[in-house]
Amino acid sequence: MLPKRITEIKNNIVYMSGYYTEYPDKDDPRYYIEFKNDGTYVLMYDDSRRNEENYDEDGDGSRPIVDMYFGKYEIKNGNYIIRPTEGAYVGFKDANAVKKKKINSYYSAKIKNSEDETWMIIVPTNKGEYILGYMNEKKTYYNKERPYYFLYNKSDIEKLPSGPEEFRKHFKMDKKAEQERLAEQSQ
Repeated sequence: MLPKRITEIKNNIVYMSGYYTEYPDKDDPRYYIEFKNDGTYVLMYDDSRRNEENYDEDGDGSRPIVDMYFGKYEIKNGNYIIRPTEGAYVGFKDANAVKKKKINSYYSAKIKNSEDETWMIIVPTNKGEYILGYMNEKKTYYNKERPYYFLYNKSDIEKLPSGPEEFRKHFKMDKKAEQERLAEQSQ
């Protein structure tokens, strides 16, 4: 069955995004989002699937990463406004480390939101298909000048981690990076 753009958001289902209008190829970055019954959500950005030659191609120092955001959502005028309260991040040395689930950086933190902060928003198009994007200045729609993502009903992940610690347990950290992380925590 071919993936379809979603026209209805249900709780406790993981939706996957395509970059702009396309369902992602297996090596494309993507977002995953799941809304919970209690008014919270989990959002994951996964840019760990590309080939090694696709990272740092412009000399920007990019490498495979996975970001997680946990927070609350509010429905206003049919739009889902998502505000993170906590975030976590893992970084990999290279594409080979992704296959071994061996990270060389990890970070997590509580997030304080302010009115000036850019939040993401999920909005229906005039065809009723949902788009994940960054809010416009009026906080009423997505910013069409920034990347946006159509949400699809077919995800290759069925469940997202419920918090940073569960997320962290999916990975092993290389010994040198783990020692540096522990030294930072003890200061």
